[in-house]
Amino acid sequence: TAYLLPFATMMLFSGRLTRKIHPHKVVRSAYIVTLPLALLLLITPSWGLFLAAYATIGVANAFTTPVLQIMLRELVPANALGKALGTYAAMQSLGMLSAPLIAGLSSVISWQLTFLVTATASLFILIARLPVVPPPSASKQNVGGKVQWGPTIIHMVSGFVVGIGIIGVGFMTSLHVGEQFNLDATARGLVVMCGGLAAFFASRKIGDIADKFGVRAVLVVSAIIGSVAMTLLPITPWVVLVAVLWACAVAAAQGIQATVNLAVIGSPGGSSLLSTVQAFRFFGSAAAPVTFLPIYLAIGSNAFWVTAVALVFVAVAQWRNPQRLARG
Repeated sequence: TAYLLPFATMMLFSGRLTRKIHPHKVVRSAYIVTLPLALLLLITPSWGLFLAAYATIGVANAFTTPVLQIMLRELVPANALGKALGTYAAMQSLGMLSAPLIAGLSSVISWQLTFLVTATASLFILIARLPVVPPPSASKQNVGGKVQWGPTIIHMVSGFVVGIGIIGVGFMTSLHVGEQFNLDATARGLVVMCGGLAAFFASRKIGDIADKFGVRAVLVVSAIIGSVAMTLLPITPWVVLVAVLWACAVAAAQGIQATVNLAVIGSPGGSSLLSTVQAFRFFGSAAAPVTFLPIYLAIGSNAFWVTAVALVFVAVAQWRNPQRLARG
């Protein structure tokens, strides 16, 4: 939460704030901030300083997340944008959902070693550099017209449900397999990481399907698959099947998130709105532990069924979404 809340809050505005700045400059500045702070997180003994540095990294990444996707729009042909955005979103999911495994392994020596990954990635980006593309406000890819607020709100809600109901409940999956199958921390991390791996490997195919058949079909089918997976997950008697169902749920979340991004970036005002819409996914992820831990403690693994119901509503809302979408 110390990371996600400032990250999501700044994402509400970051797209608008950077619309006249070259994307590569935005990303470079963000990683110049991130690198020394990640190194500080490796060594600081002060909890207050740790929280401040961690929150600041969240603010910096609120600029890189949407801007990198805007860069993809400039660099990738329109008929392959879905696949590219899907791959990008998958890397986010893989990073977030592999965190329990990385934390579990690094805790053998020191949990702060987790931030060595962040520092290394930041250094790599600064050394490798990024291609130069026009600022979002000057892009030839911009779609004219008025912002469609009704469809945009549906996309915001969909992202929030993905965050709070799938991506953010990795902790609940970890608790469930720990209690039901007596797994240790590393094994629980591996189960949770199955979701990130599934999203990573399925992403290009999901994006390709969206490019061919339109985002509405992918959104609706993904929400239904996610709902079914979350319904079955708490009642399956085998840990391997739990891992498979969790993988299906996260891959479905990937399908929803990637195609929401594709729908927004191709709509009027999409360059500025993309970060705002995406913020709701991360607000959901930040709210998930506070929301679902009490529910889990009250009704146990049946808490997964709450997310299953929410995903049904997402499927219905996206099916009836009035936004005009390609092939949708």
